[in-house]
Amino acid sequence: MAVSPTKLEEIARLLEQGRLAQAEAELSKLARISPGDANVAGLQVMVFARSGRTEQALFAAERRAALLPGDFAAQAAPVDLLLGAGRKAEALDRARRLFERDKSGSRGALVYASVLLHSGRLGEANRLIQEVESRGVRSSDLSGTRASALLGMGHAAEAVGVLEQILAREPGHPSALGLLAMTLNYVPGVDPARQFEIHRAYGDAMKRFSAPGAGRGTISAGEMTVGLLSSDLHEHSVARFVEPIARYAAQAGVRIVLISMGTYSDATSKRLAQLAKWHDLRPVGAARLAQIVREEKIGVLVELGGHTTNSPLPLLIPRVAPVQGTAIGYPNTTGLGTVDFRLVDSITDPPGASDGRATERLLRLDPCFLCFQPPEDAPDPGALPAASGGGVTFGSFNALSKVSDELLADWAELLRRVPGSRFVIKAPALEDEPTRRDLLSRAERAGLPGDRLELIGRKATMREHLACYQAIDIAVDTYPYHGTTTTCEALWMGVPVLTREGDRHASRVGVSLLRAVGAPEWIARDREELFALGASLAGDLVALAKIRAELRERVRRSVLCDGLAYAHRWAGAIRGFAAGAP
Repeated sequence: MAVSPTKLEEIARLLEQGRLAQAEAELSKLARISPGDANVAGLQVMVFARSGRTEQALFAAERRAALLPGDFAAQAAPVDLLLGAGRKAEALDRARRLFERDKSGSRGALVYASVLLHSGRLGEANRLIQEVESRGVRSSDLSGTRASALLGMGHAAEAVGVLEQILAREPGHPSALGLLAMTLNYVPGVDPARQFEIHRAYGDAMKRFSAPGAGRGTISAGEMTVGLLSSDLHEHSVARFVEPIARYAAQAGVRIVLISMGTYSDATSKRLAQLAKWHDLRPVGAARLAQIVREEKIGVLVELGGHTTNSPLPLLIPRVAPVQGTAIGYPNTTGLGTVDFRLVDSITDPPGASDGRATERLLRLDPCFLCFQPPEDAPDPGALPAASGGGVTFGSFNALSKVSDELLADWAELLRRVPGSRFVIKAPALEDEPTRRDLLSRAERAGLPGDRLELIGRKATMREHLACYQAIDIAVDTYPYHGTTTTCEALWMGVPVLTREGDRHASRVGVSLLRAVGAPEWIARDREELFALGASLAGDLVALAKIRAELRERVRRSVLCDGLAYAHRWAGAIRGFAAGAP
């Protein structure tokens, strides 16, 4: 017996409204009446997935795939669910079989490449797409996936070229513009004006999704509920800077609502959920988000991802809250007219030129736009490694996307200036063997000898990750895209961080963090000064040992870790803006 389209539409509306229990009850009845209806199975997939019951969603998706053997979307649906359940090997196997079934098109290749990318197998994803494109298959989504793989491997400039080719074919392509906006942050020598132009072009491309007349509202002091929207409310760098807000905002007169777009939770998620009201955004969509905003009476909604992966930005179009802002997770403007403010400070974004390169109002939380929550299970810093007589060890634990060929050449020069020194690069992407081999080849071409270079991949726990700093004497920041969490972690582990000051937010974050802990002496104005600072620090092991012994307490007592004071600055800036203050 076929289920009427009207009934299916009613259940779909229940899903859109977030009324999952009612939708599930209706679908259970229909499944008993029409067990062979693929549409019913498809809606069950959505109900179970949105309520976090991945295994049940997977069962329904497999049933639907069996009912629709010739439907590509039905065959591909279990792949994402397998990934969500942490069953990467099965997801890869299924995606590979989809690809093998139809190598002449782009759909199977896109699914397979996306799973490879999600699994950290960047080199394979890149090679697969190159192979498919060599046969004349063209797809903007496929090319965009290759750009993401290239960026993850540290080939930001090449990724830019791929994205520009997409835009040459399809001017105004929103996802290509968003990815290009993000990727330009990693490329040395890019004019900030060009970066702003691309971000603004993304905003222009997204205007067609904005509701007419949906302008900014104002919020009275009695309505100060702030929603924080993120995909990263778990063990992630963003969460380190969210926790002080969630912990102390109430003392500053602000109620916090955390809205998670993430597909899984962990101990960090549970800790955050104890500090503030928590919502899982299921389904991930503007309609469900708007419902949460209404129910919680959220006057100010702040997204924390910018143009990074799983960006919340599209959910802010059209406007879902009277006042909308961006903070923490992205080092540049959003380009969107529906994002009203961005939280920075006077070091990352000096008044003047910075204001002209933002589509939002810049709210400056001086002295630092961030507050760091130190990890509770961090090991002790340990003794200075160089004191054992093995030479000074420099290191960078930043994402490989920030490690350009130019930066590798700088690190090679630093080792030349400090005889007997070595360099450690630690990044999750180095778990991928093709990426590892590629980096070794790039390093050799840059003059960074393999016998003075150590590569480390992902560690299983935060404690193991932090313990790797026990083998580092001096950390060296990336440029032009500084580290943030990595800088804070290194300092917490007693490791001084050398940073090079640039002319935009991405290359001034390290400057802000070091000034916040009272260490401006580790800031270099250019390459030569960076080399000199490195050689100077490496040449005084007594001073380095003293820094290592004292730095954690110095950081603990600094403004960087003063959560209560930060929460008051944070709340005051948002309150003033929301109330319409100039």
